[in-house]
Amino acid sequence: MKNSYKLNLVAAVVLMASSVAHAGIANLPGDGSQANAYQMGVISSTPTVLAAIVSGSSSSFFEEYADFTISGANLPFGSASTLLLTLNGVNVSEITGLTVEVWDNVHPNGTTLLTTFSGNNVTTPFGLLPDGQYHLDISGYLGDAASVGQYSVAISAVPEPETYAMLLAGLGLIGFSTRRRMQG
Repeated sequence: MKNSYKLNLVAAVVLMASSVAHAGIANLPGDGSQANAYQMGVISSTPTVLAAIVSGSSSSFFEEYADFTISGANLPFGSASTLLLTLNGVNVSEITGLTVEVWDNVHPNGTTLLTTFSGNNVTTPFGLLPDGQYHLDISGYLGDAASVGQYSVAISAVPEPETYAMLLAGLGLIGFSTRRRMQG
């Protein structure tokens, strides 16, 4: 069943090939276009993966967009402060010059470019982001001999180290006061 789905997906992409690369097929709502960005939802400590297939003529340029939200209140560690967002395992097949830009706000309302990643198999934290809405601009070129390319991007929110330090300090103080009560 899984192979049948992949074959159907590849067949659909090949049929959609044209002189320019265009919005692809992905595992998330949306089509990656400016008017209908992929919707990655609220990012948690479990990676959210965007896997997409793009098509077009060989060496054609493509650009896709994905919106996501960070909300510390929805994370299991309950951090209401800023979070360290990690871009994990950008995997690329038949795409050259892949670039992932992280912007504030949802697309196309972002005004501040926060960071840019380039290349394949990137796994790196890229800074502290407060609760809010953000988007990714994902662009690149299909390979010289390819009319179909694919990429996947996984992002996850990780609490700041200070969050754990405050948790441990708080537990230590509770333990200390409990011990004093038992002795006194």
